[in-house]
Amino acid sequence: MRKKIVFLLLALVSCLPLLAQRQTLKNLPYIDQRRVHYGFLLGIDLSDITFVHSGANGWCAECPTTNPAFCVGLMGDVALTENLNLRLTPTLHFMSRDIHFRNDSTGMTRTQTLKSNYLSLPVSLKVATRRLNNYRPYMLLGGQLDFDVARQEEHPIVFQHIDVGLHVAMGCDCYLPYFKFCPEVRFNLGLLDMVEHQRKKMKDATLMPYTKAIKQARNKSISLIFFFE
Repeated sequence: MRKKIVFLLLALVSCLPLLAQRQTLKNLPYIDQRRVHYGFLLGIDLSDITFVHSGANGWCAECPTTNPAFCVGLMGDVALTENLNLRLTPTLHFMSRDIHFRNDSTGMTRTQTLKSNYLSLPVSLKVATRRLNNYRPYMLLGGQLDFDVARQEEHPIVFQHIDVGLHVAMGCDCYLPYFKFCPEVRFNLGLLDMVEHQRKKMKDATLMPYTKAIKQARNKSISLIFFFE
């Protein structure tokens, strides 16, 4: 009996490489041979702000909640090598963030809703593994330039029009019968201080203490993006 069990285990181990190499019917078998790829994207953003306080006036700020936002965009992809692609994804982000101000000296509080519509121009390098049947995992790294096209002026904090950031992502190309579907998780980190410290257009001078209390503020977000190619 022991010999039979050992023989069965050896036979099973010897078959594992064959099972790993088993091929299924491939959808869109020649799509990756194209040099240029086009598509569109839909996604959900969870955005946040990192604050550095100056200590002036006793005020501090935070984003206590993360509001989900929506994004939509286009995708253009150029194959550089078999496993390396250059990708451009102009995207429009519609986001709203609640900023909570608190004065530790007086106990006063105030809440500002910061609404932004960012036109983002990310450029990325996509590094993919070899295709395994109808799946192909990949990683992505790049930078982006963001333009706020819906800035509001008369608020305690006003953000700059332009931001520069970095992003890193993980995803998987899923080859379906008629198109390629690619879910991706992307992490975005802004590099610039977004606070407009010189409030030249400010009409209400009582808002200035909130601006002076913030030394720096940087954008950050995590996005779940779905590409359709």
